[in-house]
Amino acid sequence: MRPLRIKASSYPVSSSNFEGLQEMTDSEIEQYYSATLLKDFSDNTDGTGTGELNVTTDGSGAGTTIGTVTDTRRNDAVGTHPTAGATTNVNVYTTKQVNGVASESITNRPLGYESSGTIGIHEFTDSELDTDILDKVLGDLVAQGNYVTGQYSLAASAPAGGTWTSRYTIVDTQVDETKQTMYIWQKTTATTAAVDNYKPCKLDGTSVKEMSVAEMEQIVPNMRNRITDSTIGTYALQSGAPASGTWVQQGDAGGFTDTRHEVGSQTYEGNYSGNYTGGYTGAKTYAGSYSGDYTGAYTGNYVGTSGYAGNYTGDYSGTYAADYDGYAGTAYAGDYAGTYTGYYVGAKTYTGYYSGDYAGTYAGNYVGTSAYSGTYTGTYTGYFAGDTVLTSEETISTVKLWLKTAA
Repeated sequence: MRPLRIKASSYPVSSSNFEGLQEMTDSEIEQYYSATLLKDFSDNTDGTGTGELNVTTDGSGAGTTIGTVTDTRRNDAVGTHPTAGATTNVNVYTTKQVNGVASESITNRPLGYESSGTIGIHEFTDSELDTDILDKVLGDLVAQGNYVTGQYSLAASAPAGGTWTSRYTIVDTQVDETKQTMYIWQKTTATTAAVDNYKPCKLDGTSVKEMSVAEMEQIVPNMRNRITDSTIGTYALQSGAPASGTWVQQGDAGGFTDTRHEVGSQTYEGNYSGNYTGGYTGAKTYAGSYSGDYTGAYTGNYVGTSGYAGNYTGDYSGTYAADYDGYAGTAYAGDYAGTYTGYYVGAKTYTGYYSGDYAGTYAGNYVGTSAYSGTYTGTYTGYFAGDTVLTSEETISTVKLWLKTAA
């Protein structure tokens, strides 16, 4: 059975243009009946009424949980090294849809024409309201035409068409920034205004009259309960569509994503300037001036002048003037060729190989292992020991808002 409206040659209806009664088409139901009921639904939404959504961070909202999303972040700042990688749950957003039974009280019922059984004009029963009017209204709600309001959307900004009101905010934070802010919006003003020429009729005593908006809104509680009973117009907040029924995503295609900075080993390459103290092990060729105490055996080429004191054994060729104690008994001056054994004190230029203990200034090539302590400035490439909080990010979870459009 369909609701009846007044047929007229022009509007508003008057005695001069009245042409009778006619059943409302699906389009006419959408343009006035659905538009009127759903406008009341969206105007009176605060998260506590049947069929409405609510989001809390303590789980205190009324209704059945349709999904949760957790905003996590690292405790340590980006670049912290080493890090244990600890995280904090900043907020847990619990989304619920209210499914309590709304109180129904109808004193003005729409009229319809029954073509079978008891033929004639009748008031709609509760059962007929559900199946013949309210199921059509909910169908318009989920189809989201230009004349209806009340639907929800999860998006970063208000969807196009009509007026959308931000009902709830969900935030993805990181240790150094707010990464993403999204809202659950509800459409509160239709894209196209309702056509009030299509007012349904009611029985007023023995007369038929057009219903007022307030009289039509008496069945809004029935519509709210019909959402719960039929499940058309219910929502889910999760990564993918639920398995049972037909579901359509509402809002931004990517949904809401919780992210946080990754932790891990990091290759470090860059300029380093500072004091370095530690052991260096490995072969190293050192070229330059070395000043310091050197203790150990040295074997190599030595060029220089040194004071020499010790025994000299070898051939001597030159002029020798000294006292000679021998058979002549006189001083000897002349050339001496032979072997001389004695002590020589004086400066001597020596070229050759030296093996022994050396203390002094050394210039040349050094090959060996040394411990180095001092200031190092240069480019370092390598790995830190332990994990670092990285600038890169990882996805923890993604949820989307789904609307059930068919069983």
